[in-house]
Amino acid sequence: MAPALRRCLGPGAVTAQAVGTVGLTLTAVFNIPEAMRTAGEATWISYGLALVLMLLVGETLVLFRHLPGSSNGIAAYVAAGLGPRTGAVASWMLLLGYGAILMICLVFFGDFLEQLLQHLGWHGPRLVAYLLGGVGCLELTRRDVQLSTRTMLVTETISALIILAITLLIVRDGWGVSDLRALNPMADSAEQVRSGLMVAVLSFLGFESAANLGREALDPDRAVPIGIRTALLLAGGLFMVWGAFLPEGLGWLPEAARQGLDPLSALAEQLGRPGAGLWIKAGAVLCLFGSCLGSLTALTRLAYGLAEQRLLPSQLARVHPRYGTPAAALLALGVPLVLGGALVVSLNLTINQVFALFGGFTVLGFLLVYGLVAVSSLCVELPGASRLRRYLVGGTCLVAVTGMVTAYLCGVVGSQNRMLLTFVVLVLLGGVRALRMRPRSALELS
Repeated sequence: MAPALRRCLGPGAVTAQAVGTVGLTLTAVFNIPEAMRTAGEATWISYGLALVLMLLVGETLVLFRHLPGSSNGIAAYVAAGLGPRTGAVASWMLLLGYGAILMICLVFFGDFLEQLLQHLGWHGPRLVAYLLGGVGCLELTRRDVQLSTRTMLVTETISALIILAITLLIVRDGWGVSDLRALNPMADSAEQVRSGLMVAVLSFLGFESAANLGREALDPDRAVPIGIRTALLLAGGLFMVWGAFLPEGLGWLPEAARQGLDPLSALAEQLGRPGAGLWIKAGAVLCLFGSCLGSLTALTRLAYGLAEQRLLPSQLARVHPRYGTPAAALLALGVPLVLGGALVVSLNLTINQVFALFGGFTVLGFLLVYGLVAVSSLCVELPGASRLRRYLVGGTCLVAVTGMVTAYLCGVVGSQNRMLLTFVVLVLLGGVRALRMRPRSALELS
């Protein structure tokens, strides 16, 4: 009998997967400075609205908690109400989204690992540092899933505490009563808020990856909702605090420093804490490593599920006989992505170029799948969820996601047409594949 995925994860491990894929420190180091460039003092409002949207999405996902656990994650929720073919297309879009997240995290991981090693006296090529980290992520993800989830929990905790310490320095050393205008929503324009909203939404993506461990959780009915809700509330609380205070501190920096890869380290030096820059880099490396692990874990479970549904070669559904992990899917997808990231690293792209290249895939893919989940919740009876609750939660979520997708498309049509065209072509290829392969539903496979 062929080995199967191993049920061994409790609520803590599933929550670690969700938090690790979100990448808490990633938001403080990259996303908030990026949002601040256009949203300014309205950054915290953008994050507040993104939190409301994601809480609606999260509660919509929880409606499906009594469905059998699936490695396809929330794509299985789409299949439950809209059929296996639509669910397969959703899996394909999630595959694109997690792949884009992984590329972003891998590239930034290489940058920060190189800087950290330079602080410690090692002056080697950036590509070598990147490949060391990439191979480490692949090996750890191949092994026992409990080991990788525990690693994510530890790395995220340490890195988040480091950034919180920097936030306290901002409050103590420079933030005063005269800066309360940063918390005044009446002084901010709708355009400011909208411009920061897309980056804020990007910060939360990955929380739903808890559902990808449904077939490895001991009690998925309980573990997956706990993971989703905990990740959203923890991330939302930190993002709101960082969104309120970090832009104020970053505003004290020269323009060149704000546009750099690591503005928080420059801020620490300006606050008279030059040694804190090393800790920020260490925190970013730990966070990015955890995010890479989370993305790889979700990505390989999706590929495993698609192989079971015959949308990908059946060989990708092979499980490691010792570790009980989808090692074949990991090698088939993880190795090419690590090599692709090496190519991006060698091109020396700026942070804005990396976000433009991969961020659009991520935001658009996930928002569309969230919308499909909301539609699915309106189309199928769900155990433990009344019709009124489904219509109220799912309907509100659908309206919110539709508004977000519309706002996003209004911002990128004309400026990122190439990215949109590439995304549409890839989704159509997945849709054609789904129609031809006649996939089985995730419920049949569980």
